[in-house]
Amino acid sequence: MIKFNAEFEDVCSKKFESDSKIGLLASIARDGYPHIALITSISVKSRTVLMWGQFSQGLSKDYLKDNPKTGFLVVSPDQYWWTGKAAHSGSAVKGEDFDYFNNKPLFRYNSYCGFGAVHYGDIVDVSAGEKLPLAHVLSGACLSNLMKGFVKKVPDNSGGIQKLPPYGMSLGSKLTALKFAAYVDSDGYPRIIPALQGRPVDGSRLVFSSLPYGDLLRQIPSGAKAAVFMANLELESLLLQGRWDGAKKYGGFSGMVFEIDKVYNSMLPLTGYIYPPAPLSAVYGG
Repeated sequence: MIKFNAEFEDVCSKKFESDSKIGLLASIARDGYPHIALITSISVKSRTVLMWGQFSQGLSKDYLKDNPKTGFLVVSPDQYWWTGKAAHSGSAVKGEDFDYFNNKPLFRYNSYCGFGAVHYGDIVDVSAGEKLPLAHVLSGACLSNLMKGFVKKVPDNSGGIQKLPPYGMSLGSKLTALKFAAYVDSDGYPRIIPALQGRPVDGSRLVFSSLPYGDLLRQIPSGAKAAVFMANLELESLLLQGRWDGAKKYGGFSGMVFEIDKVYNSMLPLTGYIYPPAPLSAVYGG
């Protein structure tokens, strides 16, 4: 990673402006799992300060109160990506930045909903912009698809309830699906990296070939709590939290397996965990 590379402010202040980019923010849940939220409003205030608008109230805002360490990733419309870390430093509900977000064309004439706050983060590090190697992503996805036949399937011991619902299996199996993995680095900050080649093995596991970015995926410690964010081009999404199994050979090819512990619906209007299922409470009439 390159700290405050010279091109960051000039390039990112333009690339990050686009409302059609992909922006992800990782926080750390109270149980230690990374939590990834889709925040397309991520922008650059200065060479050392990140900012983003809060459109809805989710778990990540609560987690930032306990732990200010965040990771972020941005993919621009021309398919360049950056990853970095930032320390949450506060928020504002009025002022120049608040007006900036709410005066964006998408929200200026939105009479029912807008940004409720602006959040700031002091940038710890940021990578140089890098083009997504789409040909390698396609090859890696095909290789992951081949490898999944060599990954031992997990017996269904969940009482007939799949961890990954049919919609999640369909989403994760599409070649056009976006996938990003996050883990907590040795400095205590979450790091987000592209993992577009991942494929579901079954309702409990995903497999990732080492192509592309195998060097980055191998930095995730074996057994570490990790997260995988999946989304399609319409930005329908699911967040998976679980444990990362380090690089091994599957059918003669090197790859990594992610075992799902929890599944979180990250889409509005009703976000929340869908696995493990919440126990039903008794309702008494009166």
